[in-house]
Amino acid sequence: MLRWLRAALIFAMLSLSIFLGAVFATQNTEAVPLTLGTISLPKQSVAVWLLCFLVIGVLLGQLMSSMLLLRQRGSLAVLKRENTKLKRRIEQASVDG
Repeated sequence: MLRWLRAALIFAMLSLSIFLGAVFATQNTEAVPLTLGTISLPKQSVAVWLLCFLVIGVLLGQLMSSMLLLRQRGSLAVLKRENTKLKRRIEQASVDG
């Protein structure tokens, strides 16, 4: 039941975001140039620029979280190996008396 509610909430938020994005894009059609320091980009609508930077932000966020996840998995593997070694030492010590 909770899984269904979560899926419905995600679907509602996604639908609302798409609707608001479409309204924003249709009402802001004026083309504007974008200058980033010394780089001048061609004129595009505000909605296009915002969507481009949204995609870039999402991709950077996924990259950062992937690196964090890989680091955590590496630490977990090291700790599992250490745990296995310690279990073997405990078993050996109990056998030796």
